[in-house]
Amino acid sequence: MTSPPSVIAVRAIELPPNSATIGALYVGWGISMLGFGIFCLQAVIYFTRYVNDSRWRKLLVSFIALLEITHQVVIGHACWQYIVRNFGDAEETFVSRAVWSFSAVVFLNVLVSAVVKIFLGWRIYIISNGCYWWLALISIMAVTQMSLGISFSVEASQQPVNSLFALKSLATAALAIGAATDLLTAAVLTYYLHTMRTGYAKTEGIINKLIMFSVNTGAITSAFSLSVVILFQLMPHNFIFAAIWFFVSKLYSNSCLATLNSRSTEQRGKDAHSSSDGVSHALSIFRPRSRTNPVDLYSNKESQPPLHISVSQEVSVVQDDKCTLRGALWMSTYCTQIDKLTLPRTETMA
Repeated sequence: MTSPPSVIAVRAIELPPNSATIGALYVGWGISMLGFGIFCLQAVIYFTRYVNDSRWRKLLVSFIALLEITHQVVIGHACWQYIVRNFGDAEETFVSRAVWSFSAVVFLNVLVSAVVKIFLGWRIYIISNGCYWWLALISIMAVTQMSLGISFSVEASQQPVNSLFALKSLATAALAIGAATDLLTAAVLTYYLHTMRTGYAKTEGIINKLIMFSVNTGAITSAFSLSVVILFQLMPHNFIFAAIWFFVSKLYSNSCLATLNSRSTEQRGKDAHSSSDGVSHALSIFRPRSRTNPVDLYSNKESQPPLHISVSQEVSVVQDDKCTLRGALWMSTYCTQIDKLTLPRTETMA
């Protein structure tokens, strides 16, 4: 009696251990939930802090939030299918066609990354004083990666898991272009931020933090993309690469929200301020503040008027909107003004 073709196919492949399949999916789901929780926290902070933000920026955050919610739902569905429903069924896991939600994760990943990369390209367009070449190049690379990722998603939905290795060239090209886009974006941002240096200590500190933020963001996302490529090349018959891939979109969405939330916290009440033309960066925006400290040098003499010292503090206003980044970075200055000083009078002896 001959065995069915499906059983022969299962025997023909060397099944990986549960730690590399079910365990990897479980770990990937947990890590993605952690990233999703951080994203939700940042989304709440954004919508409560920046109530006067521009409409298109709110739509951007809402769209990314919708994609992330859908992304987390399909990750949960894929994990349920492989961990619970098909537990112990090697035929359903490796020989049958991949679960539709497994392919949908790839589609949503490349969509989120493309949106965030175009957003970062727009930031470069703003701080570069309208240099659209970088925006065009980054947008083309992001759309190219998204197209390759969608092609991989469609092809993967029609093949079993043990045949995904046949799509390695498509997956490698998509992830490599994504990593190159991240590195290019970080390098261009670093260059334009470096040109904004003024030599003053306060602005130098701000610029250094921005450069570090840009470099770290590009390096982390690129490292995760390249790690997925390496794992998929070395171990295509298990789900270890998928565990890392689940978390990639969370890196992009959280970096976008972190960029928006790192702006001024003084956009509330009567001091609310919102820039409608441009994309704000992680430069803090401070408003001039004044502080008056009355000091009475002669408190033991009722006849002497007190000495009032008023300290006015003017702090730099730095923002990457069109209206401000085209100007120079201002140095923080402090001025002290003596409002009134009356020396004690000498009484004449009778």
